[in-house]
Amino acid sequence: METPGWIYVVVTILGIIIAVTLIGCLLTVLAIWTRPVLRKLVNAPLVSLSCTDILSSSFGAPLLIHAFLHPDWEPPGALCWLQSYVTIVLWGASSCHMACIALQRYFMVCTNSVYLKSKRVLFIILLLTWLIPTVSFLPIHVVEEVKVHPKLKRCGLGASPNLWGKIVPSILSFYGPFIATITLYALIRYHVRKSKKRVGAHLGNSSPNNAAEKQLTRMMMTLFSVYTVCYMPLITMAMFSSRVPREAFIVGQVLMALNGALNPILYGLMNRNIRQGYKHIWNSMLNYIV
Repeated sequence: METPGWIYVVVTILGIIIAVTLIGCLLTVLAIWTRPVLRKLVNAPLVSLSCTDILSSSFGAPLLIHAFLHPDWEPPGALCWLQSYVTIVLWGASSCHMACIALQRYFMVCTNSVYLKSKRVLFIILLLTWLIPTVSFLPIHVVEEVKVHPKLKRCGLGASPNLWGKIVPSILSFYGPFIATITLYALIRYHVRKSKKRVGAHLGNSSPNNAAEKQLTRMMMTLFSVYTVCYMPLITMAMFSSRVPREAFIVGQVLMALNGALNPILYGLMNRNIRQGYKHIWNSMLNYIV
């Protein structure tokens, strides 16, 4: 079967997205790790989210490219199971990271509790961010047979009749965190508008620390908006796969992959310290090469 010409365009776009994601996310991790001004508790979720994007681009996207170029290829059973499980867990981890970041912002902006802003609490939240999708999707992957989805061109459980086995983990890993994130950001905005005097110590002053806090909150909200545009179309289409054309799934998967490439760009555009960290690493690499 001859591969259509437009598939090569999609594959080229995916290849560029993978390269930008890997370079950008690695730069983010290195910048936060090596720069003292960035090596703070508040940036830990960004490192964790960058690791999620790196794993997605290293594992899921290359298999998707192979499936586009070789539509008749059937992956071995073990690889098919691994692709289905790891892909859905990483999708869920991305959604849970959005809730984790929003919850951290809520603690920083709307509470005065030192305990809620502690390293211990953040560690627990990050642990749950990875644990919830990892555990919630495991039972159905153990009891159900994983097959290649004819439209998604990847292994999955879209055709499984076990509705509750899919709905429960989807609520825990996708829709629950998504609704929680929207709610938390709405509470933050309400808190800022309703109690300017109280929030002034965090966001209202013109001091560098307060300006940076306001900038960081704005960046996180933009991050969530971009995540919504990139992720939710495919997640929604997957729930109604029988009524969605194959081409729509391809667009949805490209959008989802694009999110990992856009995140580091957003960090650099909206955070001066991260932008300077990128420049410092690039300059160090160029000096080393020259």
